[in-house]
Amino acid sequence: MKQIWNTFCEDISKNKGVKEMAFEKEIVKGFLQALGWSRYDRNLEEQYGLYSRKWIPDFVLYLDNDKSAKEIILELKKPDHKQRKVDIEQIEAYMKLTDCRFGLYFGEKLEVFYLEDKDGKRSAASVTTIDWTINNEAGANFIELLKFSNYDRKRLEQFCTDHLYLNSFLRHCNHQGGLQQLYDCIMEHFSLPQSMADSLKTRLKFVIESNPEAEAQPVSSTPIKVTPQATNRKGNVWLICYDSKFFKVEDCFKKYGQIYWTHKAGVLNVQKGDTAYLYAARPESALRFKVEVVESQLPYSPAMDVEDEFSASGNSNSEGSNRTYFLVRSIAETHSPALKHEALMSMGLMGKRPSTTKLSKEKFKALREYIEQHFEDVAPTEVSVQPSPQKTVTPKKHKKQKTDRRPPFKFSMIGLKPGDTVTFAPNGESVRVNSENTIEYDHRIFTLSGYCKVYMPDNDSENKEYQGPAHFILNGKTLDEIRKEKEK
Repeated sequence: MKQIWNTFCEDISKNKGVKEMAFEKEIVKGFLQALGWSRYDRNLEEQYGLYSRKWIPDFVLYLDNDKSAKEIILELKKPDHKQRKVDIEQIEAYMKLTDCRFGLYFGEKLEVFYLEDKDGKRSAASVTTIDWTINNEAGANFIELLKFSNYDRKRLEQFCTDHLYLNSFLRHCNHQGGLQQLYDCIMEHFSLPQSMADSLKTRLKFVIESNPEAEAQPVSSTPIKVTPQATNRKGNVWLICYDSKFFKVEDCFKKYGQIYWTHKAGVLNVQKGDTAYLYAARPESALRFKVEVVESQLPYSPAMDVEDEFSASGNSNSEGSNRTYFLVRSIAETHSPALKHEALMSMGLMGKRPSTTKLSKEKFKALREYIEQHFEDVAPTEVSVQPSPQKTVTPKKHKKQKTDRRPPFKFSMIGLKPGDTVTFAPNGESVRVNSENTIEYDHRIFTLSGYCKVYMPDNDSENKEYQGPAHFILNGKTLDEIRKEKEK
């Protein structure tokens, strides 16, 4: 197995810039054949369509020529691909549709997924990741499980559940000397299969060897009770300036209650748990909002495109860059005269040109306390989600104005209200109606078309436009069909 693993790693190393199709046909296909999986033996299917030929995993592995019993789903990306959240959501959707417990992601790394049933909800949990490195024992041991002549579903399932159990320990062990202590304790109190022992060594080796103090920690003779570590971090406070000429912050908050903000000069170090006060440079010249940072260091996601309507450029967040974003949620809004620029200047708390500032610094203590004092009595923001105002379009001369165009879809057109649920047809996921024209899923707000761009299983779905109501169903009919019936 080590020879097969090393050969595959060498092929990847030599072909890092190869196109995705070539990676599939010339490299991964040969790797699977070396392990005994081949379409000639009728235990491997390439580009298998699952849903109207749109849901197409790269490879599906079977046993005993039984195409109804799908064993493993494989999703492939280029070796130099940088994994995104949508990639994981894609393989998860394939696993759910096929009721397949195991998924493998081949790209810049090998990642193993297992379909878990947890709290009445099915989700693909990441079991382990393995780097494409020569003589990687964890990799060689894992492909031993994948070899067709050795393959046993129960063994692979045990591998996944064991590693998920191990992961639950590793997640919480972040105190000094904890990893060394955890390693010794696990080896002493658990009878680990060789593959798990090797995986544990691989994952802890660097930390243990690079921390001499950790090695000197005494090893407990009794099992460790691992509990989540409480954080003592106190969030920083920021003053962030924006210009309504370029992005309509107020309108975005009214519609979604949150905004994706770019990490850039002045706010590179904003972190989850921080607080910020937003200063509108134009036209108000005043502090307007208090927000909390709910996530930080987020890569671009198509879900962010719902904000484009508030951007003067029509493109608020860019995919083609290395930018990261932090997500802020509105806590309070004010129009207090005491927080206008001229009032702050007259008190010597702010200069002529306000700029983004870390208010947590001691030298800004007086300004921070003044702002906090005037926000204390402000009622928390209640987001009144409204559909975006329709623009009045004046028809150009000599052009006939269209009169048969239907107005945009609203949930009230078919009798639905916030809190009701509809189903995304391609994967059967239920989503909650959030407002007249938005839905909520996984604590995030989407338009119907925006949700399709993220979760539709097409390989290039992010670049497509969708008529959202045609892809969501209620009582066996699409929302578009129900609307047409009611409009007759």
